[in-house]
Amino acid sequence: MSELSVFETQIRKKRKTGIPRLMEIAGTKSSLLVAAALLSIVAVLAQMTPYVTIYLLVREFVRNIHSLRAIDLRYVLRLGWITVAGIGLFGLFSYVASMSAHVAAFNILYEIRKALAAKLARLPMGYFTVRMNGAIKKILSEDVERIELFVAHHITDLVQAAALPLCSLVVLFAVDWRLALGVLVPLPLAFLAQFSMFGPEGMELYTKWQEKLGTMNGTIVEYVRGMGVVKIFNQSVRSFRRFAQDVYAYRDLTIHWIKVSATSFSAFLALLSSCALFVLPAAILVLRPLSGSAYETAVSTVFLFLYVGMGISVPLYKLMRLSSLLVQINTGLVGIDDILEAEEIPETGSPRPPADASIEFDHVTFSYGKGEALADVSFRAEPGSVTALVGPSGGGKTTIANLIGRFWDVDSGAIRIGGVDLRDIPIEKLNDTVSTVFQDVFLFFDTIEENIRMGNERASLDDVAAAAKAARIHEFIVSLPGGYATRIGEGGIHLSGGEQQRIALARAILKNSPIVVLDEATAYADPENEARIQEALSVALKGKTVIIIAHRLYTITDADQILVVDRGRIVQTGRHDELLARGGLYRELWREHMLARGWSMEGKTQEKVHEEGRR
Repeated sequence: MSELSVFETQIRKKRKTGIPRLMEIAGTKSSLLVAAALLSIVAVLAQMTPYVTIYLLVREFVRNIHSLRAIDLRYVLRLGWITVAGIGLFGLFSYVASMSAHVAAFNILYEIRKALAAKLARLPMGYFTVRMNGAIKKILSEDVERIELFVAHHITDLVQAAALPLCSLVVLFAVDWRLALGVLVPLPLAFLAQFSMFGPEGMELYTKWQEKLGTMNGTIVEYVRGMGVVKIFNQSVRSFRRFAQDVYAYRDLTIHWIKVSATSFSAFLALLSSCALFVLPAAILVLRPLSGSAYETAVSTVFLFLYVGMGISVPLYKLMRLSSLLVQINTGLVGIDDILEAEEIPETGSPRPPADASIEFDHVTFSYGKGEALADVSFRAEPGSVTALVGPSGGGKTTIANLIGRFWDVDSGAIRIGGVDLRDIPIEKLNDTVSTVFQDVFLFFDTIEENIRMGNERASLDDVAAAAKAARIHEFIVSLPGGYATRIGEGGIHLSGGEQQRIALARAILKNSPIVVLDEATAYADPENEARIQEALSVALKGKTVIIIAHRLYTITDADQILVVDRGRIVQTGRHDELLARGGLYRELWREHMLARGWSMEGKTQEKVHEEGRR
């Protein structure tokens, strides 16, 4: 079993969270994380060397306070070298621990992205149509990067922040348990105050704060994207009510949370920094009955407890901040595991290739989970024929088109290509058989040539140019300074909707699939280019089985069959002339369509158009 298979198998077990989940994802590289943690602990022990040497140095001075010449300079020099060595070892072990964590982090980053990329490629297209692309992008980019950052930079910090107070307390208790209790007393009190801050009420506020933050961020993105509309209608930020409401809601909740947490957080900081306040009363009790050399030694011990006690608050405060980062990491891990556990397109156990390019819907019923999108839909598209889907918006046309590409599996009934149920056709074979051109086109930030060549990676530049000519985009491409090597997007050019659509058509033509699904593929073309594209498509798609969704009904008058889809059902079937003669919904759609084509700024329509609309 490959490493990737092992990685994906792990997520199907009971979910783990936090550090245990990170260790699970790290797999064979988890040993690097363990090594980084152990080295961080060793670094902490080395970091404590100056505390011990300074304590011994102070004790030497206090013991010889009445005769400084009696101080053993060689002993002092030796303590100095030990201090330098401790600092050097701390730097060395911290560096090696950090490098181990970085190597583990990069491996985790690689494993996660490799697993996510492989998983997304096996998910049905429907998965992406019902989820916001921004949410998936956030998981692939921000959440994965945050995990890498946490592992590379904060794992060692987390271990050191936890180990340093523990090691310090062990040393202090070994020196004097009474004074150590003075250092220890404020710590549980501080965390008790912190716990009240993150109790049930505090966590409820934290959850609401996260929700308000997410809502506000989403509204901000929408506001920026709609800036053109805002400017055109001379609107201000305040007039965009939802934007203002979401920002103010976030502000008000943040202020409320700060007010609610102010007392407990202040108590936490005060108690965490007040170790000396508890050490001094204990020191008085310890020093009071002593005298002579015992007293001098005890003074040195009190000094050790004071500066170690006051310094112990720094790593504990850091530990608290790192714990909040761990909560964010866990949220990212949940999003990653949600993708990795998503249901894939089931591969057939008995693969069969289709006999031809015919398409058959056999009593198909399908729903998105809320009501039926299609109900008992049956039709057949013969090989090499053109079938047009028309009807009111939301009637089910796009659902029919998407089911042909197996974006989802049907609830009941069957869809067959070449007499073979889609579920018995291997996914790769189905993708080669069906080519879809969406109304909303996606082009990669790459050259025009590579965007077209996605339809056939083995195609030559001449083949790419031939497909572009068929899609009536070749002349535009060669007019660009870089020709087919011109980059699209960042660092390149930005194309209009019609230009993007024609490049997508060229991509589909180059793919040369026997079945082509066109979802309003000329929606963004101007009338002149639309006519040219229609003429080109009639040649390029000759002999292919074509399913076309059309709102401009004049473009499908020559279709072999027209299916009128309304409320998830096929209510009429026939050719253009037959459907007009028969009346019903199609003739009504045609009449409205022709009236719309003849509309003018004067609010009148041409007489000829009126007559056609009445027929």
